[in-house]
Amino acid sequence: MSTLSEPVTASETLMELERAYSSGVYNKRPVEIVRGAGALLWDANGRCYIDCASGHGVANIGHGRTEIAAALAAQAQRLITCPESLYNDVRAALLERLAGVMPSGLRRFFLCNSGAEAVEGAIKFARLATGRPGIIATLRGFHGRTFGALSATWERSYREPFAPLVPGITHVRYNDLAAVERALDEQTAAVLIELVQGEGGVHVADPSYVGELARLCRERGVLLIVDEVQTGCGRTGRFLACEHYGLQPDLLCLAKGIAGGLPMGVVALGERVVASGRLVPGVHGSTFGGNPLVCAAALETLNILEREGLAARAARLGQHALERLRALESPLIREVRGLGLLLGIELRTRVQPYLEALLERGVLALPAGPNVIRLLPPLVISQEQLDQALDRLAEVLQAGQPVAAAAPSTVEAAARADAAPAELAPEVELLYRMVSIPSLSGQERSLATWLAGYLPRLGLRATLDEAGNLIATVPVAAGFAQREPLLLLGHMDTVPGAIPVTLREGKLYGRGSVDAKGPLAAFLAAAARLARRRDLRRPIVVIGAVEEEAATSRGARAVVDRYRPYACIIGEPSGSRAVTLGYKGRLLVEGHVVRPCGHSAGPRQTAAEEAVAFWERVKLHAEEWNRLHGGGSPFAALQPVLRSIESDQDGLHEWARLRIGYRLPLACSAGELREELRRWAMEAGLEVDFSGEEAAFQAPRTTRLVRAFVQAMRAMGIQPAFKVKTGTSDMNVVGPVWGPEIVAYGPGDARLDHTPEEHLAVEEYMEAIAVLERVLTSLAQDMAGGKEGEQ
Repeated sequence: MSTLSEPVTASETLMELERAYSSGVYNKRPVEIVRGAGALLWDANGRCYIDCASGHGVANIGHGRTEIAAALAAQAQRLITCPESLYNDVRAALLERLAGVMPSGLRRFFLCNSGAEAVEGAIKFARLATGRPGIIATLRGFHGRTFGALSATWERSYREPFAPLVPGITHVRYNDLAAVERALDEQTAAVLIELVQGEGGVHVADPSYVGELARLCRERGVLLIVDEVQTGCGRTGRFLACEHYGLQPDLLCLAKGIAGGLPMGVVALGERVVASGRLVPGVHGSTFGGNPLVCAAALETLNILEREGLAARAARLGQHALERLRALESPLIREVRGLGLLLGIELRTRVQPYLEALLERGVLALPAGPNVIRLLPPLVISQEQLDQALDRLAEVLQAGQPVAAAAPSTVEAAARADAAPAELAPEVELLYRMVSIPSLSGQERSLATWLAGYLPRLGLRATLDEAGNLIATVPVAAGFAQREPLLLLGHMDTVPGAIPVTLREGKLYGRGSVDAKGPLAAFLAAAARLARRRDLRRPIVVIGAVEEEAATSRGARAVVDRYRPYACIIGEPSGSRAVTLGYKGRLLVEGHVVRPCGHSAGPRQTAAEEAVAFWERVKLHAEEWNRLHGGGSPFAALQPVLRSIESDQDGLHEWARLRIGYRLPLACSAGELREELRRWAMEAGLEVDFSGEEAAFQAPRTTRLVRAFVQAMRAMGIQPAFKVKTGTSDMNVVGPVWGPEIVAYGPGDARLDHTPEEHLAVEEYMEAIAVLERVLTSLAQDMAGGKEGEQ
């Protein structure tokens, strides 16, 4: 373990240390950022990224500014801390400078340490100045995570774990003046609003709404609080977003970019607040607020913003980016919104896979809710860098699916694979190399091509079929007739998500190490051991299939009619000491409803309500079916899952779309279920489409294949276990055709599938290879097939 004076070494990776000691409350991306300059960041491996996140909007003036470093160094040598109970020269200079950049009437300031603290202070000051408790905030608004700011934040997932929150705070629709007017009463102290909702989806306030809201607040004696934590400091093309609207708020919150990356928050106080006479010494305070060190950084930040004209630069580059984004032709894009270099691309689906694909292409971007990609590049970004980021975004979105970076060439793939650590066991080296080559579903060719060139070194014949499947074979011994093969059907493809490939504490981390490169590598390693034998009476065929993770299952469907195996092992993680006998089936359902728009106060259900009612009917049917047929077993239960539901309208029509994924037990007829769903949909006025249908499949325990696994494990001192799974696999595709001699087997904990912590224990992987070697040896010699002509 390193001491405080020692740098982190390669053996003690940044991720390893943070995993061990950080709180666990952050959803971390698998990137180790160690250096930045301007709009670029570098990770610990030297890879460069275009930063379109700016530390969640903090790095407006860019990374690695020598001016900020010099200002900090000079101030730190003079004085680092000085509370506001004493006067200070650098703080006084900053306060005067702030007064010069604020809208008219904002001439007093409270200094604190963050945007959340600024919002907390503004809420307190509003209640104090008016003597009223009520605060009106907006739907989709985000104001921070401390209790007052969290109470004003709309997102339920942030709020609900900490209820009860601060009382007296209500939420109304954004850009809806009538909603505010209905909510105002004699207890309302203030209305709190963002002029561009950043976290809430990059929604821009309508100018007429803002003007009328300010008028309404003045008429009712209510204060107007504007949260400029994300929109301030040049982000929207003006120093403050208020300037776009000619707005003079009563309280203004500023943070994020104000101090060049250091933590600072500001509450600007308007005349009505100051004139209340209630802001007296002792009513609020902050230990670190306004400390000289951060004030020096803020002063230099304001100098840079003015000297380099960064607000005007944001306006120009933001307009350029909006034009490019709005010109993109992609069925994924619903709308592009933004102001300056605060940009949002709303998709018709969840954005996380596309953010991961951008990361793999070297672009850091942010979500703004579940279906909006948010771009917040530093205002110093060059047009060339911005265009590179937009090119990569276009590449991701125009592909129509969440793809990773363009598949590496065979040479690049070999280079990645050759990065395996020295002195690994051959079996572990094979797995390490396979996991090192990205192979998202539909993009498996680089891995397949590399394997086809590598496996002959292990004694396997290898080729690719017309579907792109890897076909590796161990032929029968000379003089023996060809028989039905032993077939091991694994898959090469993975889900999105870049996980750095590392070996530590006897575990291999990396995307696909469990699902399903671990099982496929175990198949190939076991087959390679048998390739050294000269007494095999049955051929062994290992298939690395493509598109198992997709509903198409294209790889398995390409081989289902080509082979009639003696026995088949499906490559899926079961654990090295268990065999999987069955998988539930699958049915994907998409429902769509369109209605003419009606008045919101009318009695008719909205399109969204009809979609929800359809889902409720699906759930009730499943509950009743399970009561009659499920028997309390998850494998025997009918399980529908609501994958997504979304709605929208254009003023003439409203529409809603929902996607449901069914897991089907053996006893449930997919055909009958489809007819039920069509009938319910017709009654509700919905249209439904079906895809991804697979029947459930379960093999018996009495087959020769199962007996071979039992004997192999017991010979190794293992008590075998049997599983059935509630997901699906290629067993559902080939099982009904190839018959009962089929199981799924492979090392790995299936609970780690598709997670950021996907890893495989090397000891378990080696044990699975040993089990497979025994099983294949037994079955490859099972039928005594004599010499040619003696059958």
